[in-house]
Amino acid sequence: MNAVIEYVDPIEGFRGWLVYDGLDCRLAAGGCRVKPGLTAAELGELASRMTLKERLLGINVDGAKCGIDYDPRAPGKAAALRRFLRFLRGQLMTRFSMGCDMGTQWDELEQLALLEGIPSIKYAVRGAQEFSEAEFVARMGLLDQHVGALTLAQRRAGHALAQAAVMAARASALPGPLSCTLQGFGNLGRAAAYTLAQEGVRITGIADEYGCVADPRGLDVAAMLAEPAGTPVSQLARHARRMPAAALLDLPTDLVLLAAGADGLPAERADRLPAPVVVVGANCGLSPQAEHALHRAGVLVVPDFVGGIGGSASMEALFGPTRCPSPRGVLDGVTELMGQLVDHLTDEARRRGLPLRQVAYDTAAAAHVTPDQPPYGTSPFLTRPLTATSRSVRR
Repeated sequence: MNAVIEYVDPIEGFRGWLVYDGLDCRLAAGGCRVKPGLTAAELGELASRMTLKERLLGINVDGAKCGIDYDPRAPGKAAALRRFLRFLRGQLMTRFSMGCDMGTQWDELEQLALLEGIPSIKYAVRGAQEFSEAEFVARMGLLDQHVGALTLAQRRAGHALAQAAVMAARASALPGPLSCTLQGFGNLGRAAAYTLAQEGVRITGIADEYGCVADPRGLDVAAMLAEPAGTPVSQLARHARRMPAAALLDLPTDLVLLAAGADGLPAERADRLPAPVVVVGANCGLSPQAEHALHRAGVLVVPDFVGGIGGSASMEALFGPTRCPSPRGVLDGVTELMGQLVDHLTDEARRRGLPLRQVAYDTAAAAHVTPDQPPYGTSPFLTRPLTATSRSVRR
């Protein structure tokens, strides 16, 4: 059963919504989107995709999504978003665990929430997981700590995407060292590039909305990440070859990561993509037609609700362990979880002769969820012992 909570702004008249996909679990999680033309129907579809991610992980969380029909570049955005958060205050304090999404940033949402007396956009986790205030604050504080050049909050989703790519390459028996091309260099793409570089993957091409840079020897990812986010990639790699953004899909590589917008690979180009593995991180980053064409061509496709599962996976790694982990421990948990998950999906896809997407659907459908229990600490893809509650630690 779904629920739609509608908002009409009292000052500018724009509309917003919070959509719950399911009302069973103590907690529902999803991002906040700011986009012109946003509709409740779009948020409902995104909320259902969040439920799919949570079920795939095997955790006791329902999907949700919220947002406002508003231009994120408008000067009144911060005030508009603050009013929307004020409207959602009761939900954020009790059941809705918010994240960032298109048109919003983590720090931005957290700061606006504090102005409205909301301790965190994830404060609902505290009650659902039966944490003390101190325990919740300690774990949330990890997100602001650096793990290398980026904070844990900045790294978590892209780290999961990168690990999914590495595991997919291993499942495909690709010989190392691996090469990769990356579509998108926003929050997700930057963090994925950082982890891939640490894993020894040579990133030979990166495209954004302004163009593409390529170097078969490998781009200097560390130097690119040292510049401000949002800088066009053509200005970040001045000695690399510059091309139109679409040319990225013509570059021979082992891995293609789609971390930009929807429909990142036209269906008519799918059957001639010079890569054996495609990993999708962006929501709806690959159309069904393109995915089908890739599967027919023998390309392994990791769909968006697997490659883009890092936000949910990191919450399991952060809140699931009995004792508070370290920031590095959270990333290690995400690495293990993605490794176990992608191993399972690729093994089953090979054994059953099915696309990985279908195996992931079947895995999610078979998940055992106990809605009356705390949300985190139950994923079968984390082999280290986790318990959902431990009052001796938390009280």
